[in-house]
Amino acid sequence: MVAGALSGAPPLASSSRAALIAGGSNTRRSSARCAEQQSLFRATEVLIEDQASGTQLIQELIADGCHGVTRYQPECDKIMRLHAQTGMIENGFVHIPETAPWLAEYLHEMTVFPKGKHDDQVDSTAQFLDWFKRPMPSWGIFELTRRMAEKLKPPEPVYVRLKAPPGIGAVQTFSGRRITIAEDRIVEMSEEDADCLIRAGWTKLAE
Repeated sequence: MVAGALSGAPPLASSSRAALIAGGSNTRRSSARCAEQQSLFRATEVLIEDQASGTQLIQELIADGCHGVTRYQPECDKIMRLHAQTGMIENGFVHIPETAPWLAEYLHEMTVFPKGKHDDQVDSTAQFLDWFKRPMPSWGIFELTRRMAEKLKPPEPVYVRLKAPPGIGAVQTFSGRRITIAEDRIVEMSEEDADCLIRAGWTKLAE
């Protein structure tokens, strides 16, 4: 099956960032089909369970030049894997097409699990959702870059209140603001603008 992530919600369909969840007992046939599906849906990851025939499939895909192979190591049984994703599904973070040739069979398999005859698509769904929620290896550098960018932002200005001398109807501040003086002669401005006016005789009020 092919699943993708778009705008923060993982739809079970192709998208700009897609994962191909692969498997099958005939590894040579599965390898060829994986390559075909990866090209068709422009999947950036080929997610394969690294057990039994999946391990051989991983080796064959890498030998064939598939650079998007991602090993998946399950940590519990199939029922527990799907149960761990029910919150994500129930809260509306998973989307499937309204119509598709495979939709009826897929929904039936999901509905009757774990008592159905087949569960490959159920397991692939659970694997993708589990993989999707895990931090990607490259997220660390993105987080570091974000934090560095935050440090480069100018600090938020500190505002103070001043009282204007009598007879002033308006003032042009150092930063370019034009402030009209009200009857109480009290204005609020940044600390930087206030410094210039305090030296000119304005009174800083207590906070």
